[in-house]
Amino acid sequence: MNLKTLVSQHQQAFKQKVAETLAEKNSMSIEQVLTIHEDVIERYVQERYKGIEQVVSRILDCKRPVVLSIRRDPCSDDVCQICERDQHHIEALQLWYGDRIDFYEIFDSSSEAAIYHVLYQSEGEKLLPLTAVIYNGEVKKYWSGRPVEVDEYRAYLDRLI
Repeated sequence: MNLKTLVSQHQQAFKQKVAETLAEKNSMSIEQVLTIHEDVIERYVQERYKGIEQVVSRILDCKRPVVLSIRRDPCSDDVCQICERDQHHIEALQLWYGDRIDFYEIFDSSSEAAIYHVLYQSEGEKLLPLTAVIYNGEVKKYWSGRPVEVDEYRAYLDRLI
């Protein structure tokens, strides 16, 4: 799964939803909404995806495999036990791989965390943490809603370095 393609597809689907919502709310066709409000909708979508674009840009600049971890902000009132257990595994990976892999952590309280919705491709409830292995712009694997054992991460990472 190419990361830029996933973002583009998600962005287009979001733009379509915004246009559909405006059309329904104002008793207009989608074509009418787009004719009248396309610039406003485009600016709105661009603003909503600014954090995602920043994350993608940083990841694409990496020459090594990236482990992207999206988890609950440890300073929030709601502690996520699964996120905390998985964090220990991420820390073990950092020790194991050192500078051979880039690690990028995002907390759910940031605007960048919206990339979760781009990466999560399954049906069902979306749960934290979400961890993805990305290399050369390709999402090689992602996990959501459970701690992942170090050996399971390594099964994907060892092939990339």
